[in-house]
Amino acid sequence: MKLLPLVFCLCASSAFAQLTWDRTEQSFDATPQDKAVVAKYKFTNTGYKPIKIQSVLTSCGCTTATLTKKEYAPGESGEIEAQYTFFGHTGRQDKKIMVSTSAAPGQPTVLKMHVYIEEPISVEPQLVLWRVGEQPDPKAIHIAIPGAKVVKVLSVISDNPAIKVEVRELKPGREYEAQVTPDSATQRASATLTIRTDFPPDNPQTRYAYVRVK
Repeated sequence: MKLLPLVFCLCASSAFAQLTWDRTEQSFDATPQDKAVVAKYKFTNTGYKPIKIQSVLTSCGCTTATLTKKEYAPGESGEIEAQYTFFGHTGRQDKKIMVSTSAAPGQPTVLKMHVYIEEPISVEPQLVLWRVGEQPDPKAIHIAIPGAKVVKVLSVISDNPAIKVEVRELKPGREYEAQVTPDSATQRASATLTIRTDFPPDNPQTRYAYVRVK
């Protein structure tokens, strides 16, 4: 019988102290030139007790989160600002910010940030393969430049002289094709193709593709 008042108090404390978030999940499209994105997560104390934000932790070192103050009175609003810095990453990036409060110390709210960073240069496929004994017919690697930018492919170089590569410009500054041909497919062989470009001017991109005979 003595346990019932305690259980009631714990439930009441949780019910009358809570943060309500405008959004806990945000998505962004970006280009490598953006270098970073910023997400703002707004909240309001909709309970009847002050709430203290005890910790704000991010899922990686490339994401930071800032808060102007830690304690919020009933009816008071605040904001957590999170910044994800790309550091050369491209493609889909998923980041999390864990927010612990005095209202639920062991149950942090998880804020999510989804960022899709456009690939500055698309290389498809990144691997071309011949089976041992197969005819060593040429195979193509398509190099495309998405978006409105113009990029020149300066060279595509094979590190194996027995695997040749020739580059054709299909659309100036937008599309290229690398024709890859092994001298022979009678035994195992491999090569790495180094694709050099002139973009961006301050730090030109180098991409890679791979060749296997196996």
